[in-house]
Amino acid sequence: MSLVRGLLTGALIAVLQMAAGHVWLDYRGLSLHGSAAYALAVPILLLPLAIARGWTWVSDRWSGRSGPRLLLYTVGLVLAGASAFPLDYILFTPAVDVTLAMALDQTLLGLIFVLPVVALAAVLYWAYASGKASASFGPLALGYLGGLALALVLPTLTMGAVAGTAAGHSWQRPQARGRIAFLVVMMMVVGVFEMPLAIASVLPYYATALR
Repeated sequence: MSLVRGLLTGALIAVLQMAAGHVWLDYRGLSLHGSAAYALAVPILLLPLAIARGWTWVSDRWSGRSGPRLLLYTVGLVLAGASAFPLDYILFTPAVDVTLAMALDQTLLGLIFVLPVVALAAVLYWAYASGKASASFGPLALGYLGGLALALVLPTLTMGAVAGTAAGHSWQRPQARGRIAFLVVMMMVVGVFEMPLAIASVLPYYATALR
């Protein structure tokens, strides 16, 4: 059941990712045209949420014996979520231009995008689930705000840090899971989209001032 749930969750993210990349809607002044930026926004926002909610669901359902189920859920999520990259290439590239080598490259790209997120999230979740870290202000601030800072290095690191912290936070504070889910989305918007734009706009100012 955990494998199926992981596959379905990852498949939903993959479908939404491809739709965001290719949707074309013009209706009564509303214009929405898909792009690569929109496509990447989908897993950036939803994958950390899927990790946090999925891992806490598994841990709640199979408390004390959740290890294999967590692995199965994660494998399903990774495989289905990463499939968006090769599927998008195969489905939206003219058939005569599709090559096996490029399809394999896109598969590898999908795995490279997803796996670091899961790996970092797993380390942080283990720290919380094992009791080595508590859901108190200090560790949570380090996980969430430190995750934001990682966006300056690699956005997928932010995804992993926020997902793992949120999963551990949800595990130790089940009554706050709705607020935690909202926090995850807000953190991803700020960390991956807003912060790099703000820094990019400030850098030219400092470059001019230093001349």
